[in-house]
Amino acid sequence: MRLALMACLALSLAAESPLLVKAARLLDVRTGKIQSPGQVLVQGNRVVAGPVPRDARVLDLGDRTILPGLIDAHTHLMFPAGLTELQHLKLSRAEMVIAGVVNARTVLEAGFTTVRDLGSNSQFGEVALRDAIAAGTVPGPRMLVSGPALSITGGHGDLNGYPCHLHVERENIVDSPEEAVARVREWKKRGVDLIKIHATGGVLSNHDDPAAASFSPEEFKAIVEEAGRRGMDVAAHAHGDAGILEATRAGVRSLEHCSLASASTAREMKSRGAWMVPTLYALECIIVPGNPGRFPAGSVEKAKVIQPRREAAFRQAVALGVPVAYGTDIGVFDHARAAADFRYLVAYGLSPLQAIQAATLNAAGLLRLESEVGTLEPGRSADLIAVEGNPLEDITVLEKVAFVMARGKVMKGAGR
Repeated sequence: MRLALMACLALSLAAESPLLVKAARLLDVRTGKIQSPGQVLVQGNRVVAGPVPRDARVLDLGDRTILPGLIDAHTHLMFPAGLTELQHLKLSRAEMVIAGVVNARTVLEAGFTTVRDLGSNSQFGEVALRDAIAAGTVPGPRMLVSGPALSITGGHGDLNGYPCHLHVERENIVDSPEEAVARVREWKKRGVDLIKIHATGGVLSNHDDPAAASFSPEEFKAIVEEAGRRGMDVAAHAHGDAGILEATRAGVRSLEHCSLASASTAREMKSRGAWMVPTLYALECIIVPGNPGRFPAGSVEKAKVIQPRREAAFRQAVALGVPVAYGTDIGVFDHARAAADFRYLVAYGLSPLQAIQAATLNAAGLLRLESEVGTLEPGRSADLIAVEGNPLEDITVLEKVAFVMARGKVMKGAGR
């Protein structure tokens, strides 16, 4: 018995000893400088400073580049990728939760240690998934969740593309300021971290117009004000300029997609401190030749019309100083491709460093987690990844993450 107790004590002390993670390079995402060699000292689940203790364990990642764990500010973990509206309707809540558990692991192993999940029809299954990950019950990224996105009757979040004799009850539909306030309060009671709204129509919903605003100014205002009273931000799905402008004026924290924003609207976003989360590949994947994703013909036509205007709007918004945070809309496409947006951010005009900052520093700022994640500075959560090569020279290396540590635990890969 005494020997067993001594063995347990030795294991406990070993687990508490600091860990030095080493590699050929480390990217300081704040300055853009490459440190060579690179190293991060981890104690428990935190990055720590100071000289390396003599009893520190060493994990050598070899000829790789270390950088902070990535952040995706627009995910749908509960959705299996590639489903049609009818297939979503047939999907049970239990199936969505199981998909969420699988997708959470997939996204984590892709290098994303923090995500913001912006809605599903799982009856708040994402709240349970967030809490299970936080408790260590299942592996996955740190999550902030919105629950079902609020929409209007006939809007992007209203499954009404069926014959009139079929009616689908949707508790997320609000058609007055009073209903909006009630839903925000209900969502808060159910444990969400923020509110998601559909400020315009969408691309994957065939029955509405992406360019058209949804809520009235009074409804926009009621949602944002009530969310603020409950300590929550609001994220707005918004393609069309009118909806982007109305949502911005109401005080939303972030505009998702921003496909058709005008220069004047971009200036309004900048002046009010609103963030742009562009989700570029989610539109690009719809217009891939041959339609391998089997998207509806109406959605493909919408995407073809929007895409060139979206690229111009993105470049214009960046030039005007609108802050950009990384977001993908995974669930529209496969969750293993969570890093797909990096190459499009660069193709649309960002430098590799700016694209990486969008998924680290910037996304942490958007999520109000800048003291917790986004850099590898002392005191931050020990969330880090390693990739082959130098992402400042080839941004696509982020699509093949070799090593992942989340909250001080190795989740993928090992030393050499």
